Amino acid sequence: MNLPDWLQKPALPTEKIFDRFVQNIEGQKISNIISEAPSFQNADYVFRNGNVIAELKTLQTDFGVTNSFKDKHIKLLQNYISDNRMPFSAIFHNTERPKEYSKDLLRLFRPPLCRILKKANKQIKETKKELSLENNSGIILLVNDGFISLEPRFIISIICEILSHSYSSIDAFVYLTLNHYVDIPGNHYANLLWIPAYSQRASNSLVDFVNKLGSQWFNFLAYIPHVVHLRLKSSTTASLFRSLPLDPQSANTQKLRCL
Repeated sequence: MNLPDWLQKPALPTEKIFDRFVQNIEGQKISNIISEAPSFQNADYVFRNGNVIAELKTLQTDFGVTNSFKDKHIKLLQNYISDNRMPFSAIFHNTERPKEYSKDLLRLFRPPLCRILKKANKQIKETKKELSLENNSGIILLVNDGFISLEPRFIISIICEILSHSYSSIDAFVYLTLNHYVDIPGNHYANLLWIPAYSQRASNSLVDFVNKLGSQWFNFLAYIPHVVHLRLKSSTTASLFRSLPLDPQSANTQKLRCL
């Protein structure tokens, strides 16, 4: 199969690219401002102009194709069939599967995402304490480079559901892509995503900061050789931490509050 030229490019090094980006907009890499080896688990960046601590996480594992996930998926199918909650033919026909099954299937992706969020929350919390920045907001920059077995809206929905109940040091997260381009129905471009979501306690100033950060990010990417040849269109939305699926096609960046 002949792939487009842009799919044959080597993957960009996510952490190095972000380090350059943060330096370009006068943010700081926390490991560079700590004089010696830290005695705590530190976050990645501090933006003093926005009073924000940020942790970069990259999704490199495609959890839906791991042996562990496959085993759990088979067990879920067996349970539904043995309990007469769906027919055997539903294994081959998605339309015969009940909504409850789809919800239970999505829950199988929850543990690995929960582990990532738990670690990020600890890093942000300890960094705030150690650097006396308790009043700073905490955000996660979550780059999906390899988790392609689940649509972005479902990944975002699971993360929102987790954060609506746990990990209070995380005030917002941004789901974005760098090496992973997303097809949006009705859109003829290869899309890079920047999709933020916020907690109820997030301030309007944090929303403004994240929106500006997104604009700066895409301006920065225009000068990266791997990316400049593509016609890019960012897809952004803003939402509260909730369990409902988010629409990755939305361009609404207003601040929504939790009910």
